[in-house]
Amino acid sequence: MFLTTGLNAAGNAIRSLTAMKKGLQLTKIRNLWKVIRSVKGGIVKKESGRLGGIGILMGVLLGVGGGLLLFPKGFHGGYYGAAVLLTVMVCWFMVSISVHRPVKIAANISPLEAMRFSAGQEKVHNRKKHRKLSPISMGFANFGRDCKKSVSIAVSLSLGGILLLVVSSMVLTRSPERAARLFFPDGDYKIYLSSEQPEEEIMAAGNPLDENLRKEILSMDGVTDVLATRRSLHGKFRTSESAEAGMCDMLTDANRMDIEAALVSGAMPSDAHSILLSTGYQKHHADMDVGVAIELTLGQETVKVTISGLFDASKAANGHGALAMDSAALFAPEELFHEIHPEIGSFDYSWSIVNDPGKAEFVESRLKELVSGRSNLGMDTIDAHIEYEKMQSSIIFGSLQALSWLIFLFGVVNLINTTLSNQMSRKRENSILRSVGLTGKQLCRMSITEGMCHVLFAVLTVLILGLPLSMAVCAEVSKKSFAGAVVPYQFPFLQMGLFLLVLFGMEVVLSVWMVRKQKKQSLVEQMRVQG
Repeated sequence: MFLTTGLNAAGNAIRSLTAMKKGLQLTKIRNLWKVIRSVKGGIVKKESGRLGGIGILMGVLLGVGGGLLLFPKGFHGGYYGAAVLLTVMVCWFMVSISVHRPVKIAANISPLEAMRFSAGQEKVHNRKKHRKLSPISMGFANFGRDCKKSVSIAVSLSLGGILLLVVSSMVLTRSPERAARLFFPDGDYKIYLSSEQPEEEIMAAGNPLDENLRKEILSMDGVTDVLATRRSLHGKFRTSESAEAGMCDMLTDANRMDIEAALVSGAMPSDAHSILLSTGYQKHHADMDVGVAIELTLGQETVKVTISGLFDASKAANGHGALAMDSAALFAPEELFHEIHPEIGSFDYSWSIVNDPGKAEFVESRLKELVSGRSNLGMDTIDAHIEYEKMQSSIIFGSLQALSWLIFLFGVVNLINTTLSNQMSRKRENSILRSVGLTGKQLCRMSITEGMCHVLFAVLTVLILGLPLSMAVCAEVSKKSFAGAVVPYQFPFLQMGLFLLVLFGMEVVLSVWMVRKQKKQSLVEQMRVQG
């Protein structure tokens, strides 16, 4: 009995010592693993910091150099320094955020798992155990190996594609020719009063836009009609708190329906002392609203009138010159014009010249000769408006198109990187497939299929998400640009064709190049390198 008790006590002591020894070993392993994790995390952080610093430095130098080349006169050391500092801070923050997850993943992988892991040997769980294998099906299987990576590639490619689709559609919707035609609904040329003298003085002395000039213009070969599109005087109008100035156009039987369609609030003038005011002035001056009495001055005469309604100036675009600075600010009845200036017989301010499109050049040259001989006349052409609209479109949409191509370029770089890394990591796998009879053409077909899956996924995303978005945006742009009218949607076939050509062509070239490069190495060499 005493012997049994002694043996049990000795056994318990030995087990306690063994447990203590294992505990010490586990403690040492844990401490060692903490050191390994910190080392791995530090390596990844140092590598990301080094690469990020090089990239940020190169980007800043290229950006500053490009800015100096494009805008040498606008260089300002303080502004450039602030922009560079802000850029470095934002980029460094993005690098730190993007590297956080990889550091965490790398730190959580044990050394034994890392040694057992071989790139390209991920387990693919598939319920179909007896599926017929072919280069096409193997390409689809490779595409589905890493869903997160496939989705990230599709998103990076789709963002640039969607933005490119939307911007290109907007450019087609707001075409310079269509925008310029708003100011030239009847013909391609206009002749109007243009002088340092006030219009009422020129008209009182004898309006140069008279019947003799009309007959002379109609006698030109290619001119079919001359239309008096505007009767107008420059006016000043004020309330007790605000004062403004602009062109006051005459309401006539020819333009009444168009102005009534542009009416936003209120009603058309019912008497000689009621006027219409552009909504642009009402937005800046709250006291200039429907029902408010204002003082209107046309020349030297001032009368009190009442604002009976507000009209949308974009629906009544009739100014001259690229900036259309003399568009109508007011509309007043014909009786008011004659009441203030009974000495003026003709209030014609602008004529539209209707011409034969086939003889436009001849008509333009003859009109220029005519206007050059008269000091009080100016000439406006649709070509000048088109050039101005093109310049505006290049400024507004050019930067957006550049941004869309830049985002698309990042997606392309991501796709190239993924394609090359996939092919490099599967060297051993591809060599095994070649050793069991897979030909070079079949291997190339498998690689191309995998790449085409990425491209098709991105294209479908662009069409499913980008097409409805671009149609909605173009409808709004059309309403803003063309006085509420919605022009038919036009798909940008050229831009999107280039988008598809770059994607598909690049993927085919990359896959073929990688397969040919691998074929130059022997199977034994490839298996030895990756084994």
